[in-house]
Amino acid sequence: MNRKPSSRIRPRVVFSLCILGAVSLGVLLAEWTGAQPPGSAPPLTQPGSPPPTIPGLPGIPGLPGTAPQQPEEKPVPPTIPNYLELSTDDSLAKQAATVQRMLREGNFSAVANGQQLFQDYYEKYFFPSWTKASNRSRLQQLRSQLIVSDLGNAARGGGPPRDLLLQIAFRTLSDFAQNNQLDPAVRVSAVLAIGELNERERPTGGGMQPPTPLPAALPFLLTLVQDTNQPDALRLAALVGLERHCACGIPDANMRDQQVIPLLRKLAGDKNAPPNRDPQIHEWFRVRAIDVLAATRQAGANGENVTFLVGFVSDENEAPAVRLAAASALGNLDYSQVQGVSPLAVVQSLGKMVLDLCVADIQSASQSGSLENLKARKIARYVGCAQQGIRGVRSMLTGKPEDQLVGKFNTALDGITKALNDSASARNPASELVRLLPPALNTLNTALQSLAASAGGSGTAPPAGAPNQPAS
Repeated sequence: MNRKPSSRIRPRVVFSLCILGAVSLGVLLAEWTGAQPPGSAPPLTQPGSPPPTIPGLPGIPGLPGTAPQQPEEKPVPPTIPNYLELSTDDSLAKQAATVQRMLREGNFSAVANGQQLFQDYYEKYFFPSWTKASNRSRLQQLRSQLIVSDLGNAARGGGPPRDLLLQIAFRTLSDFAQNNQLDPAVRVSAVLAIGELNERERPTGGGMQPPTPLPAALPFLLTLVQDTNQPDALRLAALVGLERHCACGIPDANMRDQQVIPLLRKLAGDKNAPPNRDPQIHEWFRVRAIDVLAATRQAGANGENVTFLVGFVSDENEAPAVRLAAASALGNLDYSQVQGVSPLAVVQSLGKMVLDLCVADIQSASQSGSLENLKARKIARYVGCAQQGIRGVRSMLTGKPEDQLVGKFNTALDGITKALNDSASARNPASELVRLLPPALNTLNTALQSLAASAGGSGTAPPAGAPNQPAS
């Protein structure tokens, strides 16, 4: 008689499966934990070495051959230098109102021993407070208090307190500027303040008479600008003060012509950036030197400063920022005594500069394949700088037939401005600018050729040929 198979698994089979499962689990655990079952290969780690752990699960061993997770390194905050901070007598802070009264009254009679109190306030409290780390964000305010509030307003009438404050300020700030133990921000603020010190303030009641910068500050600023061992920020701050002296007028013409202007021309003409200076910063340094040269308004003997600036304008390999600064500077010079300069040649160089820069922008936009890279604002600046230069040179042509030639040339530059304005109001300004600009540049190029022919070939005429439209 045949028996039906039992639906129940016999105990012996269950036992066999349990044994098999246990062995399999043991092998898996052995592989995970690194334990070696009988007859297995030698361990991957040397005896006695701690087993690797699973990343993120402390205390649970990892798979053989896996490296333990390295702890993430925390960023180390930058070390802040410990700059020198001068001690202050904070009890003198309450004397501010008394000091202001002395400055307004022009004498020290406000209190007993007033001059000593006045001197102590500035030497032991006000100026030393500039060096405090807690006042770093207040340096502009402290400088304004000295230049505008104390010297410019309270002491505008003059008197012994103002004279003493001016003496203390120049001496102390000069020491700050040269002390490399002080925070650079303090040193720069000191140099900026020195550039703003006046021997005589603007007269009470206003008027057009400008203040007179402190003459003693000029040699100090010149020394800083020339010192290549000083930080760039300090030299640029000195250049700002030097520009103010030039704009207000340097009484000593010999110092202006023999020291200041040659230094500015040297800085502007140095195309090679020092190894420790970013090329863009060096370029900006040169631009600032040109700006300061323009502030002197000096065309130079036989127009040497005019020729110097035209050299930048005409140089196709020069940085655009330098060319534009030189173009603007030509508009600030005094041409009343200039001899040996061809006004039409200068105008030609300015127009050629506009053509060069516009064509370069069109080519760049074409190569990039994006019309948006043609910037109307940049082109407007090209035209504006050129026209500023032309306004200055044109003063030499008043009442002369050549003035009409320059007027017609200006009309061609105005055509570029019109193209910029018309494209700005279009539905697609970039596309419209690409359409309108090349014809305007063709007109400019024709005007340049006509100007050269009418001038008898003076100067360098730009090459003929119309700029191509960039690819869309």
